[in-house]
Amino acid sequence: MKRVFVGPKQKTIKYTKFFDSSITLIGDNKNNNVAYHDDIPFEFWNDDNNLREIDIYNKVIETIKEPTEIMAYNPRLFSKCRLPSNVKQICKNSDKLLEILDNKIKTRKYFKGIVPMLEYYTIKGNDFNCDLLKSISSELIIQSPLGSGGAKTFYCNNNNFNQIKGMLKPNQEYSISAYQKDNLSYTIYGMINDRQIEIMPPAQQQFELSYNIEWIGSEYDIEIQPIVKEKLIKYTTEICKKVQEDGYRGILNIDFIFANNELYLVETNPRFGGTIATVDALLQKSHLPSIFEYNYRAFYNQDLPSTKNMEKSIFK
Repeated sequence: MKRVFVGPKQKTIKYTKFFDSSITLIGDNKNNNVAYHDDIPFEFWNDDNNLREIDIYNKVIETIKEPTEIMAYNPRLFSKCRLPSNVKQICKNSDKLLEILDNKIKTRKYFKGIVPMLEYYTIKGNDFNCDLLKSISSELIIQSPLGSGGAKTFYCNNNNFNQIKGMLKPNQEYSISAYQKDNLSYTIYGMINDRQIEIMPPAQQQFELSYNIEWIGSEYDIEIQPIVKEKLIKYTTEICKKVQEDGYRGILNIDFIFANNELYLVETNPRFGGTIATVDALLQKSHLPSIFEYNYRAFYNQDLPSTKNMEKSIFK
């Protein structure tokens, strides 16, 4: 059976031979890749554009004639595509779990009491006012429940209050928390099957701060304080155990910030992330299977080779 990757970027799978072909938004239409364009005219990481992304995939999928298995970069998004009878989506968790782990507000409620989280408040956009800015902090982070790559994550202070107020949707629910100055941001992947949890190397994230917080990259060649390492291992394991007990399988991307001598959960992403090609390269340098093979094995209850000795391992 043919095995196909579907996701935003062809370069996500540049280090693996796990797939026979790929369908992507951005790609070169070479090496069995079918790509929409080499430069997408919309923000694919903004969930407002999900329908446009799905429409692009649908147009290619309907041309597939042979029996095909598809592993998606974002399983929840791809599950909304129209699949002919000969095409099957693999490696997808339950809609209930995906909805929780994809939603920043629901995620915080789900992991309450399991790992530290910053104090936050939920309001609707039309209830955001100057009094909140004064009572919580002079600098705030305002987040829509959905969105990635910094989309719909706003930085607000006294100087740009009116600008941010005008960008919030009146009836949309948002979470609000105090901005943590001089924080360090980390992203890490857990891999989960029915009896194992494997932790991939962490990366330090870099953001650009303006009216929003925009992700611009991640760095794996870093020194991590021992206290941060200890907490990353502990909290990642606790988070993975929680979802494992509820039936979650495969890859889980987790974001933390380190501030005030504590590591706080920021969000989870039940999908592959923007740094996954780098993790895949580290696995191959360590003579381990591709991250996509790990994901496949996790769903079909196959053993997951230990990642404790891989390059850039957090356990070293």
